[in-house]
Amino acid sequence: MFYSQWLLSKKGPLGTIWVAAHCHKRLKKQQVKETNISSSVEKIMRDEVPIVTYRILAYLLLGVVRVFSMKVEYLFHDCRNVLTKITEFSGSKKAKANMEAMRAPFHSITLPESFELEAFNLEVLEDVSGANVRPHEEILLE
Repeated sequence: MFYSQWLLSKKGPLGTIWVAAHCHKRLKKQQVKETNISSSVEKIMRDEVPIVTYRILAYLLLGVVRVFSMKVEYLFHDCRNVLTKITEFSGSKKAKANMEAMRAPFHSITLPESFELEAFNLEVLEDVSGANVRPHEEILLE
C-alpha cells in the first residue's frame, strides 16, 4: 500500500483533506471550519506522511485547495449577510427621516382663498425705450 490507512482515514489528521479531495460535497460546514489549513499543509510537506506517490500528494493538495475554497465561500456569504443587515438597518432609518422631510408645512402647499396680485413681486420690467415696438400704422396691412 502506498499510504497509511490511519493517516488518511476519516478520523485521521488528514481525513477531512482526503474527503475534500474525493467527495467535497459530503463535508459539513463545521468540518470545514475546524480544519486548519496551515497545519495540514505542514503535515503534508514535513514528511509526516510516509512515502507516498505523487498522485496521493496531488489529491491531498487538491483537498487543501477545496477546503480553502469552501472557507472563502463561507466567509463571503457571512460578510454579504452582515452587509445586507447593515444596509437594511440604515435604510430603515433613512426611510423614517425621508418621511419627515417629505411632509411640507400646510401653508406652503395650500392655496390662499383670494389672490392679491399686488402682493406678488413678479419682477416684470417695463419697456421704457420702446425700441422693439412698431407704430400701429406700420403693423396694419392696407
